[in-house]
Amino acid sequence: MIAKKAQSVLTGGILVIILAVVAFLTYDLMFAPPIIMEGVVVEKAFVEKQIAGAPSITPYNRYKSYDYVIQSQKHEQWIAFVKTDDGKVLKVHCTSDHYGQKQVGDKMRFKEYKGGLLGIEYFAHNEEDE
Repeated sequence: MIAKKAQSVLTGGILVIILAVVAFLTYDLMFAPPIIMEGVVVEKAFVEKQIAGAPSITPYNRYKSYDYVIQSQKHEQWIAFVKTDDGKVLKVHCTSDHYGQKQVGDKMRFKEYKGGLLGIEYFAHNEEDE
């Protein structure tokens, strides 16, 4: 009886620890404050959206096993390559408005989002801080 109670307490403690770790990692990734950076635009790139489709395929390479097509779509992307003061060239995702306003040689402010523990990072153009 005591061993069963101790086992349930241990199991409950392990579950609480696992939930706390998951909550901490989620908070770290979702709510880590961004770092505001600045640099000079060295190149701009526009990536058009693409739609790719293919008939459904069975594992034995027999086509048209069903009456529908598998389709994938990518979205348009406006990308600026920005050189920071320390010499790094970073890829910054922009909105269409900001992409049209900035030219090569202009200064651009952007944000780096980086989770402290997981190290997942991305850069986003945002002019509201100017």
